[in-house]
Amino acid sequence: MSSHTSDVLVVGGGIIGLVTAWRAAQRGFATALVDPEPGGGAAQVAAGMLAAVTELHYGEQTLLGLNLESARRYPDFVAELTELTGQDLGYRRSGTLAVALDADDRAHLRELHALQRQSGLTSEWLTGRECRRLEPMLAPGVRGGLRVDGDHQIDPRRLAAALVAACERAGVSFHRDWAERLILSAGRATGALTRAGTTLAAEQVVLAAAASADGSRASRRRCCRRYGR
Repeated sequence: MSSHTSDVLVVGGGIIGLVTAWRAAQRGFATALVDPEPGGGAAQVAAGMLAAVTELHYGEQTLLGLNLESARRYPDFVAELTELTGQDLGYRRSGTLAVALDADDRAHLRELHALQRQSGLTSEWLTGRECRRLEPMLAPGVRGGLRVDGDHQIDPRRLAAALVAACERAGVSFHRDWAERLILSAGRATGALTRAGTTLAAEQVVLAAAASADGSRASRRRCCRRYGR
């Protein structure tokens, strides 16, 4: 049994957890992160789409504003991380092409296009031939598609590796183990207990374990509200 104390403890070493730990350490907080494989998990299989416009859904106008502001800041974030680590993040600004393979896809994309225009967003409807002109490897049966020049892409595997390096440079302490459970005091999270039995105490706990957390999404939301995070 051992014990460690920090100002900030991040539970989960995905993209969000790594960015949180890096920024906290940059601001002078003694920061620790617990995850058996920082930078692993979903970051190793995600597509890396930065698609605030293409992935718009009905009822998410408030979220859209946040996504657009995030997209606006993303180039500066990539430049900062690239300069710090010297690593190529695979950031591509060539735009996004969403294509319709059948009539149902086409109807859905047409509705999405209308919603994008109602929301003041820039996107272009293309015929199947125009889609194939942009991407010759598309099947001849493509019915049309949406071109969104402002939606970009990043390689999440390279991004995760660079964030791990940035965290190490900033002095983040990595505990490569599973967080077995949170430690509570007076109704708030004050640390975590690892599977190996190590107690990680902290002034602030950030739960960023995502899909690796136990229970359903709804139960995780209840936990976050209960723990004040």
